[in-house]
Amino acid sequence: MNAFTGRRAGILLAISSLPQGPKPQGALGEEAYRFVDFLADAGQSFWQILPIGPVGRTLSPYQTRSAFAGNPLWIDKTTTLEFGKAYDDFLRENSTWLDDYALFEAVRASQNGNSLGSWPDELKNPRAKTLAALRLKYKEEIIEVLHQQFCFFKQWRELKRYANLKGIGIIGDLPIYINEDSAEFWLRRRLFEVDGDGAPASSAGVPPDSFSKDGQIWNNPVYNWAGHKKELFSFWRERLIHAAFLYDGIRIDHFRAFADYYSVPLISSPPTKPLQKTPSQPQEEPPPQASGTWRPGPGKAFIDMIHKEFPGLYVVAEDLGELSKPAVDLVAYSGFPSMKVLQFAFSGDSKNPYLPQNITQNSICFTGTHDNNTLRGWLNSSTAKERQYAMEYLGISQKDALPQALLSAALACRSNTVIIPLQDWLGLGSTARMNKPGTTSNRNWKWKCPKDALTKSLAQEIRHKTQDLYNR
Repeated sequence: MNAFTGRRAGILLAISSLPQGPKPQGALGEEAYRFVDFLADAGQSFWQILPIGPVGRTLSPYQTRSAFAGNPLWIDKTTTLEFGKAYDDFLRENSTWLDDYALFEAVRASQNGNSLGSWPDELKNPRAKTLAALRLKYKEEIIEVLHQQFCFFKQWRELKRYANLKGIGIIGDLPIYINEDSAEFWLRRRLFEVDGDGAPASSAGVPPDSFSKDGQIWNNPVYNWAGHKKELFSFWRERLIHAAFLYDGIRIDHFRAFADYYSVPLISSPPTKPLQKTPSQPQEEPPPQASGTWRPGPGKAFIDMIHKEFPGLYVVAEDLGELSKPAVDLVAYSGFPSMKVLQFAFSGDSKNPYLPQNITQNSICFTGTHDNNTLRGWLNSSTAKERQYAMEYLGISQKDALPQALLSAALACRSNTVIIPLQDWLGLGSTARMNKPGTTSNRNWKWKCPKDALTKSLAQEIRHKTQDLYNR
C-alpha cells in the first residue's frame, strides 16, 4: 500500500454512507469492496472513514457504546462464520475490552435498550457479586455479542487487506471522548469525573466557535486526568494498539484536548430550564449554551508516550477551531500533520492559515470535513464578503464556479495529503451534509451515496485531476 509520503489524495466517506446494494447485506459486504475498486480506479491513495463503533439514537459515530467494538449492523449477513480456533484466539486477544462490552450489551438489552443513566442503581453501579451473577444470567446473550464482534472484525480485516492490496490505505477516526452510555463508563468509571452517585460530574464540549455560534455540549464525561493519569495513559495505549491494528493511519478527533479541554459542570437538580441532554426525539434547535472552563490536559507527556511506544503510527491531529497557545504548541511539538479546511480560508485577511499560500507541507488539506457543509452548500450559506474574496483569490468571475475552483485549489496546495469528501466530488448541495454541529437535526449522520453515483466517468475525472493535473 501507499506510504504517507509524497503528494497523495484520498476521499472521505463514512462506512454508513456507502451505497445500499440490491439486497440488505451489511456495509462490510459487496458495496464496501466496490468502493475500494472505485478509489483504485480514481487514482486515490486513501479512504478516510468516521468512527466504526455501535451508535445510539442520535446515530453520531462520536458517541458510541464502546471505545473498541465495531457496529454489528454493518456485518455482511451473507457470510456465516463458525466457532473454532480463530474465534477462541479473537476472544483471548481482545479480552481486555470484549468481555465487559458483551456484558454491557446484554444488560442494556435487558433494559429495553435504554441508556445506562436510566438503569436501576444495582445495575448502574454494580458490585462484583452482581457482575458475576449477571455474567451467568446472560450467558447466551453474551455469547451472541462475542460472536458478532468476531464476525465484524474478521470481515473488517478482510476488507482492509483487500484495500491495501489495491494500494489504498485506510485512515480511521478515533473519538477523543467516551460516551456516558458505554461499557467503559459503566465498568471503568474511575477514569472519569463523576459525582457522588456515579453520574458524570461534567461534560466535554467547546465554547462558541466557527462550527457553532452557541457552542457545543457533547454529553461525554471528561477524563479524570488529575486523579488517574497513569490509568488513563494505560487506557489510551490500549486504544492506540487497537487502532493501529485496524487502520493504516488515524485521525484523533479534538486533539487539542490533550493540551487543554473545555469542561461544562453538570447539575444534578436542574433549574427550570434544564441543560438539555441528548433527546429521544431529534430536534432542529441546538441545546442551550452552558458556561464551562478550560482545564489542562496531559500535555507533552502524552505525545512522548505516542512517539516512544508507537513510532510507526501515522497520526493526524484534528486542530480545528480557535486554539489556545498551549494547544498550538502541543500540535507543533507532536510533529503530527494538522488539518487545513478551505471553507475557513476566506474570512479574515491574507494571513488566514487556511489560505492555500499559507498551508504547510506537513498537513492534510480538506475542502470540508464531516462537520462542514458541502462545497455547493457553502456557496449558498457563506457571506457575500467571503464569496467575493474567494472569487477574487481564485481568479473566477462566476460564483457557481467556486466549488470546483476550491476543489482544484485543495489538490494544488502544498499539503502532502488532500482529502475530499465524496459529496464534493459529486457536486452535491446542503442536503448531502453529514452533520451540523451543535444540533440534533434528524438529518445528521444519515446521508448515503446514491446507488449509481460511482461511475467510471467520475473515477476517470478524479484520476485525471488528482494525478495528471496536480501530481498526487
